[in-house]
Amino acid sequence: MNEESQLHLQKADDCVKDAELLLSAHRSSASVGRSYYAMFHAASALLSGKDIKRHSHQGLISAFGQLFVKPGHIEPKFHKYITEAFDLRQESDYQPMAEVTELQAGKMLDRAKEFVDVCRKLCK
Repeated sequence: MNEESQLHLQKADDCVKDAELLLSAHRSSASVGRSYYAMFHAASALLSGKDIKRHSHQGLISAFGQLFVKPGHIEPKFHKYITEAFDLRQESDYQPMAEVTELQAGKMLDRAKEFVDVCRKLCK
């Protein structure tokens, strides 16, 4: 595993911890954001291991699907996880009337933990 992948995985772990703290403080929208970024950094770790960089969130999500899901290295549900987390984060960050429930935030946090774990295993 290269150094950049290691750093992205550390960031992913930090984001998971932050999401847990925010959820426990009833900050659901903020927790969803950190859960998404945990997945973002974990996917970035995988791409970095192949010397691939993407400069947009959509580009990263697309490359993740093309290089890891489509060939069968990772289950399709993980592409769904990161896509749904991205959409919910976008909605909660940019739509002032959007409300994220603690149930939704908890679900995203659980998915983020699973996503990071799977990416970490593939990085090794």
